[in-house]
Amino acid sequence: MNHEHESSRYYYPVEGRTDGAIAGAFGFIAIIAVPALAYAAWHAFASWISALFS
Repeated sequence: MNHEHESSRYYYPVEGRTDGAIAGAFGFIAIIAVPALAYAAWHAFASWISALFS
């Protein structure tokens, strides 16, 4: 396919459509999951410490 052609300038072939999709998904999951897990871990730790000293 001629990628320089006007009509195919914004067209991505099927083979190349998912390039980087897995890495992008892992990046998105990491951005969402890491703070959520850190928040949950901190609250679990804080409640454990609170229960220990109360």
